[in-house]
Amino acid sequence: MPQLLQNTFISAPPKDLVLERGFKFSHGETIVPFTIRYETFGELNADRSNAILACHALSANAHAAGKYTNSDDERPGWWDGLVGYGKGIDLEKYFVVCVNLPGSCYGTTAPASIDPATGKPYGSRYPWPTITDMVHSQKLVLEHLGISRLHSIAGGSLGGMQVLMWTALYPEWTDSIMAMACGAAVPVAGIAWHIIGRKIIESDARFRGGDYYDDPEPLRGLQVARMVGHMTYLSAQALQSKFGRRRRGSTRQFEIDSYFEYQGQKFAKQYDANSYIRVQAAMDEMDLDEQFGSLERAFAKWRGRTLLVSFDTDWLFPVPEVERVERAMKTNGTPVTHERIASANGHDTFLIDYDLITPPVRAFLMGSGL
Repeated sequence: MPQLLQNTFISAPPKDLVLERGFKFSHGETIVPFTIRYETFGELNADRSNAILACHALSANAHAAGKYTNSDDERPGWWDGLVGYGKGIDLEKYFVVCVNLPGSCYGTTAPASIDPATGKPYGSRYPWPTITDMVHSQKLVLEHLGISRLHSIAGGSLGGMQVLMWTALYPEWTDSIMAMACGAAVPVAGIAWHIIGRKIIESDARFRGGDYYDDPEPLRGLQVARMVGHMTYLSAQALQSKFGRRRRGSTRQFEIDSYFEYQGQKFAKQYDANSYIRVQAAMDEMDLDEQFGSLERAFAKWRGRTLLVSFDTDWLFPVPEVERVERAMKTNGTPVTHERIASANGHDTFLIDYDLITPPVRAFLMGSGL
């Protein structure tokens, strides 16, 4: 029985799948050995039919829900508002798996990991992963767990892009999908913001081409890049209501400046610059239209139940980008539900407004028959 807390639960510790023969990346490189970190939540039923794969976004990790301890200081997992006992993805019914992505710095072999051949971090020699690599790493974990078919795959932003890639690569693997705040490719405006952020990191003199691990101080370039990235997650309404043109106390500093400094410094203490530029670049590289010739061809074999969720103030993936996916799937005869949600919180709505996203998720899963 799970140990329930006031609003969450005590989750099991992370697990590692060690690939002694290594992991081969889409661009040809192989790292040997290779570790994939993952977490599971809830209980897998006898016929292994209740598994849901949760795909995380750029700065998250395998810890999707729950807390490791009952400490009031510990923050629960990144999707704790949706995944849990009695929540939208109800752990009384479902077994949830979340896998830390190749390139991410939270347990899976990453640029900061030590190369056993040299005794030094991989750094600049670490491959540039793709979303296909992310899907393949998740598939390896599922096979390791004895799961050959999923009840659903869910995610938002980069996580939602992984969900869509699953339907293109392995449509027979899941009964349904739930993709939020994502599209078949990042629009050019989003790519532009991302490129600016990556160039800021690369222009930091202390970055040294990606081999900076003997310097203990967080990179200023990463702090500023996170500020740039954060702009794509917010909305004009959120910026105005939270900050406006207000100054900090009696100083000349704007409140938005103070907020960005706090967020940038906090992020740079937790995340790695090489991971940031690689995982974000993987997001930009994905283009299902380009890869398969058209979105209809990308989704040609996908006929599972589909829930798409878009937000009216999302700058990074505006509603028309989600509608492109919807049209392509419907052209193929795929049953699609597209929930268009109004929220002032922009792209980050899928991580904030659980009162808005829980009802469509719960209704969608209730219609699945499990």
